[in-house]
Amino acid sequence: MRVTGIGVVMAVLLGLLSFQAPATAAQAAESRPEWGSISAKDGVLKASCRNYRYHYTVTVPDDGYWDLSVRLVDPRGKKVWFGYLYDGADPDSGRETFRLCRSQSVPGVYKLKAVVSVQDFAGPEQRGRLKTARFRLRPLR
Repeated sequence: MRVTGIGVVMAVLLGLLSFQAPATAAQAAESRPEWGSISAKDGVLKASCRNYRYHYTVTVPDDGYWDLSVRLVDPRGKKVWFGYLYDGADPDSGRETFRLCRSQSVPGVYKLKAVVSVQDFAGPEQRGRLKTARFRLRPLR
């Protein structure tokens, strides 16, 4: 009976170790730098809570409606902000802002990660990752 109990425990542990989480939306999307770009300039991490600008451009293939999901990742690898733009409400190119508070942020290199989704209603939705933008926020002196 003891051997059977150990066998069951081992089977459960091996099953848990071999489990892989499903891919996130960003991981499942192919790299599509031709679908647009995202960028932000280096700057200073200001005191208090402030808005910082970024620029985006969406150039999707064919006719279709697009949406752009933008994530901001801090130097520690922590997701600290999320934004969403979409066709019909936002221009294909423009400036937007994200908000950071100094008390919860650290100086260093930040990353803007973006995924474009395109839907033409004639087929399945297409997703593409834009090239990650990196920029530095220095401490206020």
